[in-house]
Amino acid sequence: MEKAPERPVIDEIIADLGVYQNPKILLDEYKEIIAVVKVNQDDLKKYSSLLFTVSRAWRKTLKYHHYFQEFYPPEDKVNKVEVLNHHIHAYLEDMTILKNKIEVLLGEMKNDIKKVAPDKKGVDAFFRAGVEKTGEVFAGITKHRNPHHHSGTQFYDGDLLKAENARTTREMLDNPMIDSMLNQEHKPELIAKTQKDEQESFDVAMKHWIDTAAKNDEQTSGYLNAVLEAVKGNLYLFLNIKPVKEIIETAKNH
Repeated sequence: MEKAPERPVIDEIIADLGVYQNPKILLDEYKEIIAVVKVNQDDLKKYSSLLFTVSRAWRKTLKYHHYFQEFYPPEDKVNKVEVLNHHIHAYLEDMTILKNKIEVLLGEMKNDIKKVAPDKKGVDAFFRAGVEKTGEVFAGITKHRNPHHHSGTQFYDGDLLKAENARTTREMLDNPMIDSMLNQEHKPELIAKTQKDEQESFDVAMKHWIDTAAKNDEQTSGYLNAVLEAVKGNLYLFLNIKPVKEIIETAKNH
């Protein structure tokens, strides 16, 4: 799926709704055109709020490839394995929140657009397909998160588990009772191996989640842009508004 453009459709819609709620921000010649349009301010506020919460949730998920790659405190504070595990679960949580916000938005749009659209069966089919597509886009996240979220079995990345096991083994070697039973000649070699195993497994896990976040960024952004582009016309019909850009262009040509 293609990436969303530099200015996503969600930003265009939010901006248009904002202008209709506050027409005084425009120049007089444009403000007068907006002022004569009969709009329901409650509907404008409702969709401004819905779209803003989706936008906020979406933009939050876009930051995670930075978190996975860069956000690690000094090792003497919290070890990097624990930090990456924290990032992973926060990511799964925030991606699930985004999915839920999109589903709520689609549900509201479906009910309202059916009030004005002549082809109500077509509207039902479109939004049913939208819900199904949302499930597909977020299927990977749902697979990881829902089992532990509902049944208590916590998801743990396999490579990260290997890294944690290597660290635990190394820490165990410092236990006086265990240390007394070790061949001290081979202890440095064993410590070095656990350090190598931990680092290699951690690196694999970190790369996997950086790549996963990047892939999901492209997919969710493209999907969100596509579905809002498809529904934008009918949403504006329900709200009884036109794109502000279109109004300005019309005014310039007269």
